[in-house]
Amino acid sequence: MVSRVPCVPPLVILIAALSMAHCAPDDRAATIDATTNGATADAATLSPAASNTTTSTTAPAPSPATNAETNAATFDAVWTTVRDSHWDATLGGVDWNAVRAELLPKATAAESNEALRAVLTDALSRLQQSHFAIIPSEFANTEESTVQDPHADDASAARPAAVATQPTPAAREGQSGAEISFMPHAGTAGTWDAIVVAIEPGSPAEGAGITPGMRVTKIANGTIDTIAGVADHLPPGDGLERYQRAQMAHIATTGDPGTSRSWELETVDGFTLTTDVTYERDSRPHTKFGSLPALPTELTWRHLDETERQRWGATDHEIGLIRFNIWLIPVARPFDIAMDTLRSADGIIIDLRGNPGGIGAMAMGIAGHFTAEARELGEMKTRDVTLQFKTNPRTVSTSGVSVTPYAGPVAILVDDSTASTSEIFAGGMQFLKRAKVFGTRTAGAALPAITMTLPNGDVFLHAIADYRLPDGSALEATGVVPDNARPYTRADYAALGDPAMAEAVRWIASQRSNEH
Repeated sequence: MVSRVPCVPPLVILIAALSMAHCAPDDRAATIDATTNGATADAATLSPAASNTTTSTTAPAPSPATNAETNAATFDAVWTTVRDSHWDATLGGVDWNAVRAELLPKATAAESNEALRAVLTDALSRLQQSHFAIIPSEFANTEESTVQDPHADDASAARPAAVATQPTPAAREGQSGAEISFMPHAGTAGTWDAIVVAIEPGSPAEGAGITPGMRVTKIANGTIDTIAGVADHLPPGDGLERYQRAQMAHIATTGDPGTSRSWELETVDGFTLTTDVTYERDSRPHTKFGSLPALPTELTWRHLDETERQRWGATDHEIGLIRFNIWLIPVARPFDIAMDTLRSADGIIIDLRGNPGGIGAMAMGIAGHFTAEARELGEMKTRDVTLQFKTNPRTVSTSGVSVTPYAGPVAILVDDSTASTSEIFAGGMQFLKRAKVFGTRTAGAALPAITMTLPNGDVFLHAIADYRLPDGSALEATGVVPDNARPYTRADYAALGDPAMAEAVRWIASQRSNEH
């Protein structure tokens, strides 16, 4: 079972991998070793190589009591790191000394790691920026474990030599296959409707008869009993609050693997559907990157089938679709293989919905598949250094043959869970007029960040730089604004299933038609 929104800590990740330079093809090929049986097939799925995989972690146990000395050292490590490494020496006007004076005594007196984390989170919230988070040691310190994968006989599935073991079931790791979005309730300010916006094919939600456009009114027998109860706590703003709402929406659709919950929904025609959904665990391989938790990692590609092209008005056009859920090294070579497979397509759609980011420098190499010359995607500024993100034109295929970067229409699909590196890529490609963006406005969480281990064993994720598009405009808080003619409504999801995909397909068809 897969999901657009991965089970990751509540802030997205962008690693400022300066040492990666421009992610040259040869460098990446040396990093990942994956066998690709049937790599030229029309549809394929690649997962991480054995050296990069790990089992997923179970829910953490309650933290033991901590001592005052460790608490104080942990707080000061966070406080000092922000003071010394934040790209803006003024911290946007936040009185950081006053924050220390107020919260250090509370941190010192904390009786558990949970209580200490609450104080640290309070301090970091004063910055009102993304990519500042405390990752509990129980999540961060997972061990790597792999299991040999038998060679696939199915030529349509390209798989690595080894993949991660199946994750052990744990609370809320069960996936329903439904994604919902909180949309403002028509005519009532400050209230929200939970609308189904996507259903994974073959998922429990599809089997239960749930379809896009339905309004979820209740999910019973869970930690959160009603959607209304979730909505009461939704942040009302339109900055980083979009990402918070998206995460809360995802949490509401998950449960314990193997258990069932009763869902109550309303169709667009006003009929009520009550159905049971049995949750399945996420079967994707998980990748361990540095001190971060193990994260599900997968890339798929295929041509849209005839039914899809007919439904969305592109019967006479071959359109390729690439979808991946995180920017980590194991997806780099699979993306290259996907491009070799789809190079002759009339258009290519890149689905980044639910993709929270990852290694920032990868955006340059991926964008190079679509630009014939090096072009600027944006600029990253630390307190002392400025780094330009430029596309790295890809002129050699995975088999070593000279190729020209893809010059056809490119559409990028985004939503309010699209963040960080995904925003750098989508925003940069849109700025260069090399792609059209369809969907909903992205998370607006695009600050380069690194991690450090704290005295209490937790991991501190902290932003070290600002990121701007070539014209100086910021993606932080603002996000990437899609090129849709208008925002999608509940009726659009009910009628089209996937209105962003439909609009992308129609746009590609129109671009090709205009050429003749």
